[in-house]
Amino acid sequence: LIAAVKKLKGGDPRQDDTSIRPMISESSAATVEKSVNEAVKAGTKLLVGGKRRGAFMEPMILEDAPFDTDTRKEEIFSPVILLYSYNDFKEAVMEANSTHYGLQAGIFMCDQNKAFYAFEHIEAGGVCLNNSPSMCVDSQPYSGIKDSGIQREGVKYVMDDMLETKVLVMCNV
Repeated sequence: LIAAVKKLKGGDPRQDDTSIRPMISESSAATVEKSVNEAVKAGTKLLVGGKRRGAFMEPMILEDAPFDTDTRKEEIFSPVILLYSYNDFKEAVMEANSTHYGLQAGIFMCDQNKAFYAFEHIEAGGVCLNNSPSMCVDSQPYSGIKDSGIQREGVKYVMDDMLETKVLVMCNV
């Protein structure tokens, strides 16, 4: 995983070979940098990356962030992978649900029974098996629960939200 992250190329999003783009603003990147630095001071292991240049954050892998750090309890919309160790799969699912957010979840495994268990028990708007939780197909609902929102994205769902439906019933016309 570390080797794969090291190979990711940052740069201009208009270039085909770019994997990691700058964040929305320099202040957003500075906020992430501050959160990561605080987490490292609290005992989180920074396995790779994490340097900031302007609005660009190197992709990073963090391991075993303490629960009270922002990197663990807040949504970090940045190129970061958080790794944790668990005794069993149910404990991992319970931990995934310990946040007050629930946009999307990504799980990587081959065990279909565990995948269905995760789908049924993870409190998120969607669960992606062996794919990034940012994966979105327009014809499917994309949404969160808890403090991640209640609005559905996807063409059909946005159209439903924008339209007011009305029924006309005609008898004996």
